[in-house]
Amino acid sequence: MESKAAVLHEPTKNHDFLGDLPAKIEMVEVSEPIGEEVLVKIEAASLCHTDVSCVVGETGEPKPVVLGHEGAGVVAAIGDEVTTLEVGDHVVLGRIACGKCIRCRMGKSNLCLSRRQSKGTLRTGDTSFTGSNGDPYYHYHGVSSFTEYTNVTQEVAIKVNKKIPLEQATLLGCGIFTGVGAVANAANIEPGSSVVIFGAGGVGLSGVQGAVLRGATEIIVVDVVPSKFDIALKMGATSTINSMEEDPVERIREITGGGADYTFDMVGHPRVFEQAVESLAVSGTAVLVGTPSTPVNEVSINLREMVKNEKRIIGAFNGSYNLPIAIPMLADLVVEGKLSLEELITSSLPLDNINEAMHQLENGAEIRQVIVP
Repeated sequence: MESKAAVLHEPTKNHDFLGDLPAKIEMVEVSEPIGEEVLVKIEAASLCHTDVSCVVGETGEPKPVVLGHEGAGVVAAIGDEVTTLEVGDHVVLGRIACGKCIRCRMGKSNLCLSRRQSKGTLRTGDTSFTGSNGDPYYHYHGVSSFTEYTNVTQEVAIKVNKKIPLEQATLLGCGIFTGVGAVANAANIEPGSSVVIFGAGGVGLSGVQGAVLRGATEIIVVDVVPSKFDIALKMGATSTINSMEEDPVERIREITGGGADYTFDMVGHPRVFEQAVESLAVSGTAVLVGTPSTPVNEVSINLREMVKNEKRIIGAFNGSYNLPIAIPMLADLVVEGKLSLEELITSSLPLDNINEAMHQLENGAEIRQVIVP
């Protein structure tokens, strides 16, 4: 089957994304599903900073690769070994989870060993895309959603409530469960807690909603883009801080009376993480969620202060969620009106405009853009 797709042949160092147009729109051949494979017709695919990291060569996938890792669509066909889905089901594309390794058995499918070992392929080691020259094209994160059709293994296509619009459901493929899960699952915050979210992108604003769901009474959002503050307040934030205009650590201490119970670095920048630690109250917990664009070997932390005041630092990857359980649960929360996604979608663009979308994302004003194949 032919499918229009956004393909990366070589990474670019041009973060403008408008000069050399790194993502090429091509017609590719998508194989029919066999075995555990599921063919999905993509109805919507959201753009994430992780996609940008791939395009600038920070993630190491083999090339050429069909881009995109957040997506939602309808099951078009299934292989003869598929047991979890039927044609016509609405699905969100999640992540590889073999269900058999020790991490999956511990309920940590976000850390599945098969996922860590799969570079550019499905869990089975196969690829489903072929270029016009007959060469194989690789998958991004075992998914590839910037295409009209994609073929994935069955655990990647996670069935969701048909009442959630697919344009919103696509956001559940990465950023939403990462943000909500960091607050509600990894940190497991208590009702009445004070929470600080550094970064008001899709992940950070999802974290705000996670804090609301868990009953936090003080929710402070720190960012450098003032236009995002109104959305943060609408989502449930109680205060906002523009870190370009005032020292966020001093302001957080002032608002909370000494420091916050929980702080979340949703950005992945060394100085932001340091500020998250510096903003903690006694017995507070700093959670590192954002992934640095390059390896970071050194940050400045007062270890004596950490020990004497029993402060903690933890990491949270993909919300520490078991995604086949978490994604349907989050979709149901959207349908029930307890989780809001519509406000997070700042624009919708056709697949042909993928480079323009990456350019806009890098400029910082966008929260989530939805690509419509």
